[in-house]
Amino acid sequence: MQLSSKDLLYLTDEMSWELLAMKKCHHFAQECQDPQIAQIINQMGAMHQRHYETLLSQVQTASHQTGANPTSTMMQ
Repeated sequence: MQLSSKDLLYLTDEMSWELLAMKKCHHFAQECQDPQIAQIINQMGAMHQRHYETLLSQVQTASHQTGANPTSTMMQ
């Protein structure tokens, strides 16, 4: 499936939101005093990480088809 440049931009934008959510979950799980709640927050973080990885896979596949690299600055 070929994605347009605009589609790739939407996906990379969503990736940045997923990355932020993942980082926030990690932070708040570390701050949490209740181990059960910390575990739930960690599970939420893992969910956001899976979403990020799925989007990354799609973007990389599309980028290889078009020769673009929209994720080059994503992980900074």
